[in-house]
Amino acid sequence: MTTSAPTSLLLQPFHNFHAATGAVLKFLQGHLGFDLCMVTRVKDEQWIVVNVEDQRYGMKAGAVFPWKNTLCYSMVMGQGGNITPDVSTVEAYAKAPLTEQFNIAAYISMPLFHGDGTLFGTLCAFHSEAKPASMEAQQPLLKVMVQLLVSLLDSDLKLLQQKRQVERSQAECWRDELTGLYNRQAWEHFLSVEDSRCHRYGRDACLINLQLDLQAADITYGESPAETWIKAIAQLLSSILREEDIIARVASNQVGIIAVETEPERLVRVVNRIKAELKFAAFPLTIGSAVRDPSATLGAAWHQAQMNCQAASSSQAS
Repeated sequence: MTTSAPTSLLLQPFHNFHAATGAVLKFLQGHLGFDLCMVTRVKDEQWIVVNVEDQRYGMKAGAVFPWKNTLCYSMVMGQGGNITPDVSTVEAYAKAPLTEQFNIAAYISMPLFHGDGTLFGTLCAFHSEAKPASMEAQQPLLKVMVQLLVSLLDSDLKLLQQKRQVERSQAECWRDELTGLYNRQAWEHFLSVEDSRCHRYGRDACLINLQLDLQAADITYGESPAETWIKAIAQLLSSILREEDIIARVASNQVGIIAVETEPERLVRVVNRIKAELKFAAFPLTIGSAVRDPSATLGAAWHQAQMNCQAASSSQAS
């Protein structure tokens, strides 16, 4: 005999880490009465707001602050506790640049560590007035919430790689016939999908634009060499970049690249290698690149990469 649960008892599971953090932040804001509750990510000396519930400060997801300016930095370094009803009683917190910037009087923070011990970021909250000392009794609840969030985060990130493999297989019909690269339709799809992931997990991504000078190719290589030339470039790029990176022929003379989960330092190395390989092969083209701003979109970074490409082309022409 199968028993159905009453509708009032049915609780839908969270689809991902971002949805779970949103629910936790709303609960903490209501339960503890804090002005601001956030989940943040720490990356390359930056403190990035991934998800937020704010009733006072105007904080938005994607906001970025220097990591060492934050109270969370002092907390991770062991200079203060996880629950601080009165920030003025902890020197490191009271002197943190963000304390004055946001008028922080009460503070909560728990680190989010991956299973391998590396720091993802923090679950934290600010309030503009000091709280009673009894608030410290909430620490066991916060620890359980953080453990649950980290478990879901690590599970999400493992599934992410599998999802990417499935997406690549499903996108095989979106291939450019000449080069075998993804086509414009696939490009628009992956821009949207990877942008959502950047936002959800506070991840890096970089864009590269290659503008191919087909007229120069005809002059250099003889009559109508463009198709052979473009196919050679596609093969070269596929050999340089990782399997998870997206390479698409977005126009007859334009190739776009999404370097997923790529920090600025790797972008420089990748662009330099592409330039070196293409220069060695004497392919006439221009390259522009851009890093996704945490407060903006991959689409904005793609636009910036195109603008940088145009600027590089104008510089070469002059």
